Parts: sequence; structure tokens; C-alpha cells
Amino acid sequence: MKSQPAPKKNTGPVTVVVGDTFEEIVMDPKKDVLLELYAPWCGHCKALEPVYKKLGKHFKDQPNIVIAKMDATANDAPPEYAAEGFPTIFFAPANDKRNPIKYGDGERELSDLVKFVEEKATVSLTKAKEEL
Repeated sequence: MKSQPAPKKNTGPVTVVVGDTFEEIVMDPKKDVLLELYAPWCGHCKALEPVYKKLGKHFKDQPNIVIAKMDATANDAPPEYAAEGFPTIFFAPANDKRNPIKYGDGERELSDLVKFVEEKATVSLTKAKEEL
């Protein structure tokens, strides 16, 4: 299995996943995980980055929601999490990790991604302190 080294510090708003930490982070049965599979050279991925960071900050006080990203060109993931172009975004519900929900053709604005996570969440969300 292909994997970059796990980051020494992984405390930013977006959790970095590598092949070796995929099971531990994405497949955690207690947490809902939104995972972006990206390629470092991808223009759409670079455009999404600031929005995705804001999304991570939006959910930082939600202990059971993880906003994560993985360089899909340098790390392997299980087949059900295969990237079909970049970025590919999957929602991995806490109660059903083997059937991730692909983020479809929706807009990639902060409000759209927040709505998607909130609609798909299987864990209880504490009321956000600030609205969008």
C-alpha cells in the first residue's frame, strides 16, 4: 500500500490523511468524516483549498466530525474511496464506512459543503456558535 509519511503535527482545521492513517482516521466508527481526495497539481483542488480550510474551521468544535484531505497521487485508499478525477469528495458516515457518499455536482462554496455535511451527519451536532 502506497503511503506518504504521517505528518508529525496534524492539528490544523483540516486533518491530513495518508495511506497508513486511513484506517485510523477515516474508518473511525465514532466519527463522520468528509474526505477530499486531491492531486497537488490540480487547479480545482487548489481553488477549493481556502474554502475547505474554512469548512474545517466551521466544524472544529464538532468532536465527531472530521474534515480531512489526502493526496490521492501519493497514497492508496480502499477501492470504495477511489478518486474519479480531482478533487473527489466523500462523506464517510460513522455507521457505514464501507459505503461512502460521494459529493456530487454541487457547488464547492462553503455554505454548500456545510449543508452537505449537516444533511449527511449521523453523529449528533452541537449547535454552531456562529452561522454562515
